[in-house]
Amino acid sequence: MYGKTYSEQKRSVVQAAMAVIHQFGFGKTTMGDIANALKMGKSSLYHYFTRKEDIFLEVFRTEVDELRAEFLKAIDAEATPEGKLRAYILTRTDMFHRKLNQHLEFVEATRERYDLLLKIHEMFDADEVAIISGILKKGVAEGRFSIRDIPMTSTAVVTAFRAFEYPFSANLQPVDMEKNMDSLLEVLFNGILKR
Repeated sequence: MYGKTYSEQKRSVVQAAMAVIHQFGFGKTTMGDIANALKMGKSSLYHYFTRKEDIFLEVFRTEVDELRAEFLKAIDAEATPEGKLRAYILTRTDMFHRKLNQHLEFVEATRERYDLLLKIHEMFDADEVAIISGILKKGVAEGRFSIRDIPMTSTAVVTAFRAFEYPFSANLQPVDMEKNMDSLLEVLFNGILKR
């Protein structure tokens, strides 16, 4: 670990920690196990992270940051606000679904899992709402959407589509997930009232 910058060392800690978590499971892994894998003392490990939960969240945040360009590119490729919203939701939900399921299979189905899910969403909520708000504002400006409260609608959209991320939807095939999301988008775009 000597000769590395702080951020490089932190990355090494994260990689080693995830290998240990994958081997023993999240619940059984201790900070001592992680320190042993790195051949460092626990006190040195605490210089980078104070809890294994923080390591797990750092892994997820880093991966989402790396993939952010993927779903922003999907938005830019669409011409209409409806297309942008659909592209964003499909790309982003698929990515979250894959990443969450990949990592959470090592986290036992306990309160720990629920707490981690809440923290993951806290990390991304403001960005999610901002991106959706931008798309909705564009739709209103172009006369394609009629929305009274854009911030509230953005929050509702983010909340509604979050259901597709969770591990209990792991049996859904991509084509089924896309059909379900299109059904939700139809309700969003057209409402449920008979006209």
